[in-house]
Amino acid sequence: MRSFIFSVMLLGSLLAFLTSQALAGNEVSIIDKAVLASARPIHPISAGETSTKPPADQSVQTPRPDGHRSVPVVSTLRPRIFIRADEATLGTGMTLSELRMRGNSPAYKDWVVYDGEAKGFGSLPEVAMRYLLRGDRNDALSVGEFIADRSFPLNEHTSAAAAIYYSAIAFDWVRNALPDEMAVRIAARLVAGADHLIGGVKSPSINHNYSMVSLHAVSMVALAIYGEGAAFDQKARAYLELTDDHFLKDNMLFETFRQKGGTWGEGNHYSQFVVFHPFLMTLRGLQTATDKDYFAIIRDQYDNFLEPMAKFIVANFRPDFTQERIGDVTLRVAPGGTFMRPLIDLLTAELADKKLQGQMRSFSEELSAYYGPGLVSEVYGWMMMISFDAKLPDEPSYKTLPLTMRLGKNAYEHIMFRNGWEESSTMITYISGDHYTDHQHLDKGNFLIYKKGGLTIDGGGYPSMYGQNWSNYSTRTLAHNCVLIFDPAEKPHEGVRGIEVYPDGGQRIERGTQSHRTWLDYLAISKERGLNTADVLAFDADASSRYNYVKSDLSTGYGNKAEWVDRQLLYLPQADYLIVKDRVISAEPLEKAWLLHFEETPQIDGKVPATGVTDYRNAAVTIAQRTGSVDLGGKTVDYSGKLFVKSLLPAKRTISAIGGPGYEYYNRKADKNFPPEKPFAPIMEPGNWRIELSPQKASAATVFLNAFEIADSSVKKMAPVSYIRSKDKKMEGVFFQSQGVQYIALFSASLDKRGNDFQRAGLPVRYTQRTSSPADHILTELEPGKKVKVLINGRSIGSFETTSAGVLSFHDEGVGARKVEILAE
Repeated sequence: MRSFIFSVMLLGSLLAFLTSQALAGNEVSIIDKAVLASARPIHPISAGETSTKPPADQSVQTPRPDGHRSVPVVSTLRPRIFIRADEATLGTGMTLSELRMRGNSPAYKDWVVYDGEAKGFGSLPEVAMRYLLRGDRNDALSVGEFIADRSFPLNEHTSAAAAIYYSAIAFDWVRNALPDEMAVRIAARLVAGADHLIGGVKSPSINHNYSMVSLHAVSMVALAIYGEGAAFDQKARAYLELTDDHFLKDNMLFETFRQKGGTWGEGNHYSQFVVFHPFLMTLRGLQTATDKDYFAIIRDQYDNFLEPMAKFIVANFRPDFTQERIGDVTLRVAPGGTFMRPLIDLLTAELADKKLQGQMRSFSEELSAYYGPGLVSEVYGWMMMISFDAKLPDEPSYKTLPLTMRLGKNAYEHIMFRNGWEESSTMITYISGDHYTDHQHLDKGNFLIYKKGGLTIDGGGYPSMYGQNWSNYSTRTLAHNCVLIFDPAEKPHEGVRGIEVYPDGGQRIERGTQSHRTWLDYLAISKERGLNTADVLAFDADASSRYNYVKSDLSTGYGNKAEWVDRQLLYLPQADYLIVKDRVISAEPLEKAWLLHFEETPQIDGKVPATGVTDYRNAAVTIAQRTGSVDLGGKTVDYSGKLFVKSLLPAKRTISAIGGPGYEYYNRKADKNFPPEKPFAPIMEPGNWRIELSPQKASAATVFLNAFEIADSSVKKMAPVSYIRSKDKKMEGVFFQSQGVQYIALFSASLDKRGNDFQRAGLPVRYTQRTSSPADHILTELEPGKKVKVLINGRSIGSFETTSAGVLSFHDEGVGARKVEILAE
């Protein structure tokens, strides 16, 4: 007995020493096997076994000193991360036996194929899972030796975190087959890695991806080292306490996700791959390994933000099954060879809504059809084994999802309009919310149009962060389909890393305001620094798909140079028409420009511009097209979209075409092109051309009114479009004289800089128009919830009520001269 006590004490001292050495960055030496053998008996494991019969799954509840919550209790049995020992009573989720059943199921055959060696940190979980499935101890030892003998790449945060959490997961899966001496070395190395990242958990930024990957690494290390001795158990509990705090305490991460409605603002690389993925994997690991199911807490206490998160992921996919190019994006906009599908399937498994679960499962299957077997690379097959549940429903189809979505209401404000879910359908994306991190662009009010290819695109890409292109083009308003206001008081200044940053006329540049510990901290600094860059003032989606409408206040984003800026989008899905109206009011006359970016050379009034800058005085119609194709591996998508843009206001205008080699990233005011350090890959659609629509004379108040016909290459000519103004001058808008149904769309003509409430058109409203076929009338910016009577040529066609967004719509079967009166009832 005395000998046993001495051995335990010796092991405890040894663990403390090894941990301290690892924390100091020192290599951990080989431990004398005899010493470890005397400290803890090693159970022999023969080939084909995973372990001897483990003890009962017992742990002690640890009360929190602050009385806040209990620290999650970790199962004493292994495996525990994502896969549970058959005998485990703590945690919920798939057991080892169930994993092996999946390994023999045809539904999972594509993901049980890895036969490579442990060649990098990313390969460790796949080799470790092979051990769980086949029981070959050589696989376990190869994983253990790899982790024990290699240092983590700590020079880059995201890569370091990935190496650490992959190692922790793999170690848990093979631990029962490793010698104790090796396990101690690995545990010490994992602690050193976790402590390198722990700053992102102790002092987190609830809006930034660094904290998310740090959280994933630290929590997985906690689950991996637990049970390796008192010193490691103490570390594990400390890590789990930090994790629990990060999730639940003081309006931190869960509250942030709830307030954002499951959305995220770091662009379509970081949001999905570096935020959602590590976040959901952390929750799943804790769910299987502990007594605390954070998914259930989200469902019960945080407005179940998992469901809008699922819709947000789908809303970011275009009809060609590549992602919208929003924010800092990489080649992963085409997510073949990534873990996009495991991410979707893991999230799908945790949805409480069975209908949405079927829609998401249907979507992930369609994603696989487009990308083929290469959608999930071989090294990520293990993620499918733990995430995909073949028993979940795959009905109804994702094509039954709403055609209009407003996601991140009163926060990020990602809005999607579609006229269908087919490959040939139109999709319009509109970004109009708050600013959170540097990976977001200065793009509030940016809209993207897709039909058989990207017709209006997000310029630039993700070059070297804080470099010349990133600082002076890709992240700036200039590279987006927005409005510019040129204030002569804006001058070049020194930016991050000494880069000279030139004014572009765009939205305020905010850098270094992305570290917010809690949601309340963000709200406080948001008001102070103007991070509440945009607000949606009105949003409406007609139940019969006659129109979709949004109006946003973008004023704060432009700072003091703007007294008022708003943008309105009115989309007519059945006709595939779009109207964009902007009010831009400055305190004094300033030059302004309205931007639209294209991948291919546009035509201006039938003329093809030369490379450089070409001005077209009083031009009216811009035509853009998208040609070519994209081969995704499973399917090839052909591009044949076409876009007509009729510029109606300002009446006296200049359309400047800018682009071609040497001018793709050109700033007119700086007279410089800002190319990236390396050329952007074509799949990123960085844009080669843009138009700038400007009034010929600077003014304080400027209105831009542009009408779009969204079509394909079979359409040769735009439908006749004209500017209309009500007889009482209260409203102005667009008349589409199309075949079949014609369309009259009206907006308030007010230029009141006091804002939305003062810009509404008061009743009565009177206008005249001659139509040659029945017409739909859509009037916006009226008083919401107002009961009105509509008279045409003196006869009532009925009583109506404006929507909560202040929209009135009605259909007129008559033709010829139409005198329309909107009267209050």
